[in-house]
Amino acid sequence: MLSIAGVRVRREHVLDLARMLTREGSDSTARLLLAALTHGQDVVALSVDDRERILGVLGHPPRGLSELRSALFDEMNWRRSAGAAGV
Repeated sequence: MLSIAGVRVRREHVLDLARMLTREGSDSTARLLLAALTHGQDVVALSVDDRERILGVLGHPPRGLSELRSALFDEMNWRRSAGAAGV
């Protein structure tokens, strides 16, 4: 399993996510996830852009990726509210 945004995601779901990202033109984010799997990393560090790209392909998440979508969505909302509050 790979931890993405604090959520443990099974290998097959990471591969599905990488395929979705590639299909949508987010090759760099897909390569980041695949490299993490290839190198046996437990955690992958994502930029804000990577997080937004992943969220963008998870509008209707398949089984196994809904928790990741929720975590990214909650984080995005927190960032926006923190920014609006001047934090």
